[in-house]
Amino acid sequence: MSDFEIKAAYAPEIHWSSRGSCGNPGCTDPECRCALCQQPIGVSEDDPRWSEHDEEYCGDDNCELCRDQVPIICFRGEGHLMQQASFHTKCFEQIVIFSKATVN
Repeated sequence: MSDFEIKAAYAPEIHWSSRGSCGNPGCTDPECRCALCQQPIGVSEDDPRWSEHDEEYCGDDNCELCRDQVPIICFRGEGHLMQQASFHTKCFEQIVIFSKATVN
């Protein structure tokens, strides 16, 4: 995976969590939301859009239902001081600068 850094302008906007997400898609708990936009991550199974979505054959990188099912999670700190921030893919791409990976 490439190394990255968070753009300085976005650093104060990120909501870091000591508790973390429950892992249920579409949960509205503040700790389960995107650390940037504060919208729920994932789409609950009872969302009516799933009935018309063919997940097996979708393969569309721009499909909101597919892209937001799995969050990108960043961690900071260590041990009991560790915190995490979960992001939608599109939000994460907005706040980071990727650098080339170092090959050992």
